[in-house]
Amino acid sequence: MIQPPSCPGAPLDPAARATLATWVNDYWDGVYGLLYRLTGNQQEAEDLTQDVFLRAVQRRDSFVAGTNVRAWLMRIATNAFLDTRRRKKVARATPLAEEIHLPPTNEMAGGALYQQELGAALAAALLQVPEPCRAVFLLRTREDLSFREIAHMLGGTEENARWHMLQARRRLMELMKGWL
Repeated sequence: MIQPPSCPGAPLDPAARATLATWVNDYWDGVYGLLYRLTGNQQEAEDLTQDVFLRAVQRRDSFVAGTNVRAWLMRIATNAFLDTRRRKKVARATPLAEEIHLPPTNEMAGGALYQQELGAALAAALLQVPEPCRAVFLLRTREDLSFREIAHMLGGTEENARWHMLQARRRLMELMKGWL
């Protein structure tokens, strides 16, 4: 007897396989990128990305045709990330600054090395932003989702999403003040 596709571990019918293949092909990079920026860990992001697509195909009947697939997948990704954090309930160590960064000289400012160091500093600072604020910040700046879409994804209000964005910006400005 064949189990329904919504059961974990059930074999996928050909239509479900085709849907999954399309979603993976079209949205893998975006989902992985979001999860990598949220976790800061390549292995964890890869595992979560696989989990997101399995969850999506198992729950594909909850997707409303004609709506934004990308936003729906990003919501699943954000929820998967938050679920893992709730399960772990362990304190996360924040990376210590390796050195004090001085503002660049004019000849270094446009240099590739400076840009690379700035990117690394920003990535490290982002990991120090509290999770709800970091998620909102990344969904808004990297995924270009509206506050309405973010609020819907996270189960809050538009005002709440805007507040989290403001808090993320304030924290990043504080953490990056040596670079500005």
